[in-house]
Amino acid sequence: MDLLDDILALRETMDNVARRLADFTVDMPALGPAVARFEARMAALAARGIDPSTLQFEGAFGRTSMEYYDGFVFGFTAPARPDLPPVATGGRYDALTRLLGRGRSIPAVGGVVRPDLLLEVAS
Repeated sequence: MDLLDDILALRETMDNVARRLADFTVDMPALGPAVARFEARMAALAARGIDPSTLQFEGAFGRTSMEYYDGFVFGFTAPARPDLPPVATGGRYDALTRLLGRGRSIPAVGGVVRPDLLLEVAS
């Protein structure tokens, strides 16, 4: 439980989190495949010109408000307005499509942009 709490407490840039997650696999080898996917995601972002060291990671992000997502989740915040919630959020929800598709799985990503928050940020 302590290890899971440590993972949920992670709040750093993606590159730093990758190192910490790799350290966790010493005590929990079952995390290895998930850490490999995380590292592959960072490499894919870097290949598209997005520096993972500029992206924040929060282990508990979406834990209570995005339950139907079962993979990578994301949120976009307005740095100039830290008082606002994320202006956009989303993620993977492959298990939901498998459930609704009676066992047929369709890879899926979805998200929502909150226009009211965008307007507030712009003003």
